[in-house]
Amino acid sequence: MNPTTITPARLSALSDGIIAIAATLLVLDIRAPVADAAVWPALGHEWPSLAGYVVSFLIIGIAWIHHHNLFHQVRAVDRTLLLLNLGMLLTIGFLPVPTATVGEHLVGGHDATGAAVFYGAALTLTSMWFTLLWQHLYRHPELMHPGSADTARRARRTSLVGPAGYLAATLLALATPIGSVLVEAGLVVWFVVGRAAPSGRTGAPATGADAADGAGSAGSGTTSGS
Repeated sequence: MNPTTITPARLSALSDGIIAIAATLLVLDIRAPVADAAVWPALGHEWPSLAGYVVSFLIIGIAWIHHHNLFHQVRAVDRTLLLLNLGMLLTIGFLPVPTATVGEHLVGGHDATGAAVFYGAALTLTSMWFTLLWQHLYRHPELMHPGSADTARRARRTSLVGPAGYLAATLLALATPIGSVLVEAGLVVWFVVGRAAPSGRTGAPATGADAADGAGSAGSGTTSGS
């Protein structure tokens, strides 16, 4: 292990800030009805953007819950853990872009398939980082608090649910872009309803797995997504 001078609390604080900004930026693509337009029809016209906002916001929220619980297990940060966390933040911070793209192109756009693939790929990558984080912690139990090894072992395996689900939805976009987004929305609902209850140091919801009982999501699970 090659620990850095960065503490888990400091890294979590940076992550909280970036995740909060990403969640806030999602709403900027939703256009308010203009003064001379009927409100409800105008909002109905924005439904792809509204749906993308809700799905992506929930994914980011689940990722935040999972990240909080994952770092609740961590007592030291090494260089690899730091870089993996930055990779996760990179994809979460970028998520407003594919969200805006799918909202613009899914219905009535020139390339609904490309937009849905772009969105699905972003969710897959976001979720994948949590699998890599758990894998690293599993291989380096000295980075975790005593008694956390079993949590990492279970989460390492079950955190694959998020990336696998989002990857399948991405491939589905080649045949039916709207179907792909509906599957992604269904995954998010499943993660929220079935997986996303925080459980303290013994486990966590995730972007693909729940660390507490070996199931997660990414926002995987965004708990372990995305």
